[in-house]
Amino acid sequence: MRSSRAIVLLTISARCACRSAAPPAVSSPSNPENSVAAFLKNAERQSEDDGQRREIQRGLRDMLEKSPAELRQARYQDYQGHENAWSITELLKHYFVPDPLMTLDDQRFFQEFREQAARAAIQQQLDAVDRALR
Repeated sequence: MRSSRAIVLLTISARCACRSAAPPAVSSPSNPENSVAAFLKNAERQSEDDGQRREIQRGLRDMLEKSPAELRQARYQDYQGHENAWSITELLKHYFVPDPLMTLDDQRFFQEFREQAARAAIQQQLDAVDRALR
């Protein structure tokens, strides 16, 4: 009886520790890797319908075409289609699960999204969305 309680407590403790652990700080200023590229490169896109995929497509295109000032002002629909609900970084955080898990720092995002490494990862995700919408 005692050993089964110990196993249950150990299992619960391990689950709690995993949930409370923060994702790696790729957005740390001391990390030289482009945070946008790292976030998007192997990220899994999670969308339920073509409306969401079109909004993701619009956000990714805006990242390739707009200036930082313009992109800061841009707003996107949320999951339910409510207009002007999310910033570009909120859109990314809601629809992409990075692999490995990491955070996306808004300030660093706007400093790095136009760099070549970021643009390549953005284009890769845009190509995948384009294919899904065909």
